[in-house]
Amino acid sequence: MRGDEGLRGATHHQALARGLEVLRVLVDEGGPMTGTEIARRVGLHQSSTSRILSTLTEVGYVRRTARGFTPDFGVLSLASATSQFPLIRRPRAAMRRIAATCGGLSPTLAMLWRNQMIYFLRTSERGETIDFWWSDFPIHLSAPGLRLLLDLPREQAVEILRGSRQRFGWGGQPGVVPETEEAVLDLAAGNLSHDVIVLRGWNRPGETGAAIPVEVEEDHPVALALTGPSDVADVPTLQLWLHDARRSVEAVLRQP
Repeated sequence: MRGDEGLRGATHHQALARGLEVLRVLVDEGGPMTGTEIARRVGLHQSSTSRILSTLTEVGYVRRTARGFTPDFGVLSLASATSQFPLIRRPRAAMRRIAATCGGLSPTLAMLWRNQMIYFLRTSERGETIDFWWSDFPIHLSAPGLRLLLDLPREQAVEILRGSRQRFGWGGQPGVVPETEEAVLDLAAGNLSHDVIVLRGWNRPGETGAAIPVEVEEDHPVALALTGPSDVADVPTLQLWLHDARRSVEAVLRQP
């Protein structure tokens, strides 16, 4: 009996994990998806995916439209959870000051979480802040992602980049972004100076991403990034801005 209970428990945990994965795919997609597309994306049989979608629809987290499945309003009920993260709640005013100082560039905090990048507190020059900006992103195109990978053992960093390639393919600007994981890390290291990585034209021509790690009381590493037009600031200015910005954010986070 105990073995049967253990087996049922494992099955329930697996079903829950798959349901959350399906929901995550739908949220990240930003538009309706068919059941077939979802099944292919998560690597499940279509019948299993249909059961998961049926359950998520029943509890209000997914709805079916004429163009396919999309998140339902139940997802919005989880948005209030952002107020429970000091890393999102406390530095808001500091991020607005950083955005005003670095006119034309957008400051963002980013975390390397389970080999994926999560972006939050993206702030515009006008002081508008988006609490949760993006989940998952091709790490080889991410300035904060590559900056954090440079602090990891090289073998681990290469594996994370391989996982990102499997999820997104290998994009970026030809002639700028190398074709292999190892070469990306080498070039990223070559663009690291004074603890700041600066990548010009890496993702799009005329745009720059720069990032510096931030000391936080979290289990996952965090970086502060500035992104925007390349003609706003030269490399020394970006380094100066990011060091000042890091001090501001860390000071706020150290407050009780």
